[in-house]
Amino acid sequence: MVQPRPIALVLEDEPLISMDVEQTLEAAGFDVVAVASCVGAHAFLDHTAPTVVIVDIMLMDGPCHHIADRLVAAGVPFVVHSADHPRDYVDTPFAAGTWINKPSVASEFLAATLAAAGAG
Repeated sequence: MVQPRPIALVLEDEPLISMDVEQTLEAAGFDVVAVASCVGAHAFLDHTAPTVVIVDIMLMDGPCHHIADRLVAAGVPFVVHSADHPRDYVDTPFAAGTWINKPSVASEFLAATLAAAGAG
């Protein structure tokens, strides 16, 4: 029986960064869905449970604190892929994620994502 591929939800509103992240994850065996807005993220999460989520804090329709809250409540692992510093988010739901700074080296990004997803 064929195992289903893990699903990565990428929340990123910068097209070039999103494409780079998508390619890295697809090459690692993930099915990838990219969304550039909080509204789109909620719509996806309403019907699909991803294996891991890559979260940029600020999306095209604003900060996605409520998405991070939802991920924490559902126990969905996530990686915060941001140029911001984690110390600025200690008392927020983003603190529950694995942090990797932007820009990131593909191998470090992938290692952090696999570890968060429990596959590395």
